[in-house]
Amino acid sequence: MSKQSNILRNTLRLARYNMKIIFGGRFVYFILAAFIFFLLFGTIMALNDNTINVEDLYGLLAFPGILMVFYPTVFGIQNDADQRTLEIIFGIPDYRYKVWLVRLLMVLILVSFLMIPLALLAQFALVSIPIVKMIAHIMVLVLFASTLGFALSTMVKNGNAAAVIMVVISLVFLILIDPLEDSKWNILLNPFRNPGRINEIVWMEIIRQNRIFMVITSVVFLLIGLLNLQNREKFLR
Repeated sequence: MSKQSNILRNTLRLARYNMKIIFGGRFVYFILAAFIFFLLFGTIMALNDNTINVEDLYGLLAFPGILMVFYPTVFGIQNDADQRTLEIIFGIPDYRYKVWLVRLLMVLILVSFLMIPLALLAQFALVSIPIVKMIAHIMVLVLFASTLGFALSTMVKNGNAAAVIMVVISLVFLILIDPLEDSKWNILLNPFRNPGRINEIVWMEIIRQNRIFMVITSVVFLLIGLLNLQNREKFLR
């Protein structure tokens, strides 16, 4: 058997194993909660007399996306500790990097695919939207949230504590959403909003810089998490 075939077979085995771990916890409940949230608030918006626009749907779709990555990224390490697989993962040199990188990639791919039916439903029931563009912008926010959750989980090593910190950080940005409304530093920036007082070219540049900032920050969070994983004793003691 060729080397490429062995690599592919091992990759598929690794993917199946990690899918079992991801879905073996409460991840499926977060998916159900995300869909229920979307259906509930989507129905409220549809029954409301106010006009619905693309700007409104960005927030409606963004929250389920963040909710779906919350559990596997924030509670991932704690789940390994609870299932006693943490010792195995850290027992193989460099294996821990591959495990959590694969899991994070799998979760992001899964969430991006799950966003498609939500976006299609929103377009069919509420208002026409640029589906590909909408999902792309939402996934930038989802990437930011998932890497932040991963970094926090490697710092505190406890899912509940990391979840509390994530909620506090979210509340801080919600409080600052008005002062940072048109700022490129606003992680909750709505790229589909139409600010009348800002030139369109300037607004597009703000969006571009905001997305670059969020992607770079996500990479930094990912590297922080991977660097924290080098301290084996911190996780196994």
